[in-house]
Amino acid sequence: RQLLLFVQRSYEELETRVMQRKGHVLCADPPWKFGDKLPGATRGAAKNYDVLTVKEICAFPLPPLHDDCYLFLWRVSSMQQEALDIAKAWGFTIKSEIVWKKLTKNGKTHFGMGRTVRLSHEVCLIGVRGRPEPKVKNIRSILEAEDLTDYPPDQVMEAQVGPHSRKPDEFYRLVETLCWGPYKELFARRQQGPEWECFGNEVNKEV
Repeated sequence: RQLLLFVQRSYEELETRVMQRKGHVLCADPPWKFGDKLPGATRGAAKNYDVLTVKEICAFPLPPLHDDCYLFLWRVSSMQQEALDIAKAWGFTIKSEIVWKKLTKNGKTHFGMGRTVRLSHEVCLIGVRGRPEPKVKNIRSILEAEDLTDYPPDQVMEAQVGPHSRKPDEFYRLVETLCWGPYKELFARRQQGPEWECFGNEVNKEV
């Protein structure tokens, strides 16, 4: 697969410099392969980027990680058990989760797709390997602030919806506030800050 080859090549090229720093955090938004097919030219993951089966994601090579580290794994509502299987295959135990409440550019609640209910949120599972310690322990479960930049991040994030599957900047700031770096990201859509190493065939960076 093109995505798998790209990431493996990136690991090899970075081995002598960045990858020597083991990550304390691994973030991943897997390119889920869905069984159903949606009409239209852009609806559905497979029409926007390369997708992988659950078996392929479970076997995906991980960057070097510290013995004590966190996993932030984005899941989809129709593949909850599969997300748990992936976390287990990667050596993590799920302990908590973050909910992203999606907003439109006008500040209204996003009206998404769904066969039972129309989804207005996404869930990111939090797993651990070993005994990692968070930076802070005052993260609340519901965000009550209007200006996210002036408040510590919370388990419910209110952020605008961007391009297909792209996660909001607030998520990365939450991870940086909660956890120690370095930070690694698989299946990334774009490069983050200086402490991040992001891998994906859509990341616009020199490796």
